[in-house]
Amino acid sequence: MKILIVGGGIAGSTLAFALRRAGLDPIVAEARSDVEDTGGAFLALAPNGVNGLLALGLGDVVGAAGGFELSGLDFHNARGRRIAELPGEDDLRVYGARGVVLRRARLHAALSARAQEHGATFLFGARLVELRARQDGWSAVFDDGRTVDADVVVGADGIWSAVRRLTWPEAPVPSYTGIVDCGGWAQVHLPDSVRQQMYFGHRAFFGYAVKDSVAYWFTNVTREDEPARSELDGLDQDAWITTIRQLHAQDPDPVRAVLAAADGSLGAWPVYDMPELAAWNTSNVCLIGDAAHAVSPSSGQGASLAIEDAAALSRHLRDGPDTEAALAAFVRERKARAEKIVRFGRQIGDRKVASAAGNLFRDLTLGLFLRMGAKATQEQYGYRVPHLPDPPHDTASGVGRA
Repeated sequence: MKILIVGGGIAGSTLAFALRRAGLDPIVAEARSDVEDTGGAFLALAPNGVNGLLALGLGDVVGAAGGFELSGLDFHNARGRRIAELPGEDDLRVYGARGVVLRRARLHAALSARAQEHGATFLFGARLVELRARQDGWSAVFDDGRTVDADVVVGADGIWSAVRRLTWPEAPVPSYTGIVDCGGWAQVHLPDSVRQQMYFGHRAFFGYAVKDSVAYWFTNVTREDEPARSELDGLDQDAWITTIRQLHAQDPDPVRAVLAAADGSLGAWPVYDMPELAAWNTSNVCLIGDAAHAVSPSSGQGASLAIEDAAALSRHLRDGPDTEAALAAFVRERKARAEKIVRFGRQIGDRKVASAAGNLFRDLTLGLFLRMGAKATQEQYGYRVPHLPDPPHDTASGVGRA
């Protein structure tokens, strides 16, 4: 079985590694020119995501990517008063792992390297433009003229998935939420964080964590009009960080201290909401990760769900009686769980939009909302990916790159 994975990000690279462990033959087509050119700032892996890496034999990737453990959340209002908490001190005992924070580019590079070390072939600078049906599969056509024939095509190419658009042209498209996300890291004179610190600021939402005098920070800025696709790519960082500081000028001391130390952000990214899709698969095409179920950053589950998807799909492709049955079984296993988490993340994100009346209501009810959501959190964190068996001896024979 020849499997083409479109998209070499976290979902695609993890899937490529898992398929090689399962004795299958993936080719990864990545539109970017190299794994170093990944963008993004940092991300959180929840306990279920960490357990997913462990089950796949990728437990050492967290350390290789420079990740550090961080469990739990503290929520503060614009005056600095803690209004709610999500404890995480018992996560290791309850779930078998603690959450971790990692720089996105480092995690991506580590996963891509491991997949290539185990024999997965990566095609860089390969942007998909067409899928041509063949009697026994597909011919994928890329913008530079290259073609790849495959029995199965997996769309791991994110919220703006070309595989989704080409396979289901009538499928709903992402909608802009009115929020622009940005973040980075900065040297600070603040103690290490036990939990991630969240602030519902006067004019924008802010979060940070500190490890070894480095603050990992992000802010969600409201903007009514949707930015053009490339508008935020070349920001004037001096002007942008000045704008961010002004938005948080009246917020509590820790927020202002982090931003005073920041030289700029690593970028700015509009946040989109992805409607639920009627279908994730055909008989020989399947979507995973954000291509199937883009979750709000507020959920803290995007990368974790992508890892879970990769583990599940590799298992079904290895064990299924045929491709069509394998893809259908994968969707039955994953769709309800992922879409439930998407809905929960959407609810959290809605609470970030500031208004005088809304802020008072949020301050009074957030703790109750989190307690009511405790069961959902337990369901998210408690999920365990079945361990894959050791790979056949011939699946780690070399590095593939083209």
